[in-house]
Amino acid sequence: MKKVLLFAFSLSLLTACGKSNSPKKLAEEVCECSKKANAMDAADPKRSTAQADCQKKQVEAWDKVKGNMEKADEFNKVLGDCAKEQIENTLGK
Repeated sequence: MKKVLLFAFSLSLLTACGKSNSPKKLAEEVCECSKKANAMDAADPKRSTAQADCQKKQVEAWDKVKGNMEKADEFNKVLGDCAKEQIENTLGK
């Protein structure tokens, strides 16, 4: 559980990936990747690889929006909401 929370928190701090130029779309793609990776069984050896791939996508996406404050804000809002949702789901709220 701590790993999920840590990953979700870092998800909100880092950023995304995708083939779209829309910051919202980029963040949504990273969010979906994260949700899928975190939903994998904790004992699955592929889980950590999937989470690392999501982090890589996040960094790549961030590189696409970081030069524009408006895009970066939109991107970070979507990722922040995603991380909050994942944390709440993990805690059973």
